[in-house]
Amino acid sequence: MPLNPSRRGLVAPFIAMDVLREAVAREAAGQSVIHLEVGQPGTPAPRAVLDAARAALAEDKIGYTDALGIAPLRAAIAGHYREQYGIAVDPAEIVVTTGSSAAFQLAFLAAFEAGDRVALAAPGYPAYRNILSALGLEPVLIEVGPNAHYQPHPELLANVRDIAGLIVASPANPTGTMIAPAELARLAAWCRDRGVRLVSDEIYHGITYESMAQTARAFGPADQAGAIVVNSFSKYFVTGFEVANQYSSAPSL
Repeated sequence: MPLNPSRRGLVAPFIAMDVLREAVAREAAGQSVIHLEVGQPGTPAPRAVLDAARAALAEDKIGYTDALGIAPLRAAIAGHYREQYGIAVDPAEIVVTTGSSAAFQLAFLAAFEAGDRVALAAPGYPAYRNILSALGLEPVLIEVGPNAHYQPHPELLANVRDIAGLIVASPANPTGTMIAPAELARLAAWCRDRGVRLVSDEIYHGITYESMAQTARAFGPADQAGAIVVNSFSKYFVTGFEVANQYSSAPSL
């Protein structure tokens, strides 16, 4: 009997990475390439970060850490939410993961059962759909356009049935649109009233120009049907997610 691969292998690829692979191959062949395929820093890490990394490699014992993240980092993340948003977050609610993609996977595993339906905006970040499908969840696409500021809102969701979750991103990828604080509060209340888990992708909070983005954490902790919040060092300051109020790597903000 042939050993067939898992059906998870049939999930559509993340095309941006295919483009990146082709671009890297062309560079290796000597061609000049301007990379526009993925969003990542175009400069090295800050000097203070490099100095701290060198010191850690030279002086510290590099080994396993607390599975939820080292205590000083989790405390610093809690301090960031206090200073940036005026929200008290217990460091015990915070979990650190290796990248936001890992946070999404762990959040979806913690929040949803196989077969659950999870709503998300279209157009939207394709990796949401890929991860949901790979985990045996059903993406439910909510068509959004200029009339909805390219974001879901309670009126668009009124006729959507039997969803266990809703994913939002503000600022959104690829549209760049934001959800105003009052609208985010309405969405959070709509989800809370219906037992729908809100997943808020906030990794672009550090790249706003006209007004500061609001965090969904402001509208209730996860143990009160609040949001799972995903943030990221690569785009801002912290990588995390909130399930039962913890960050990025297991049930938490």
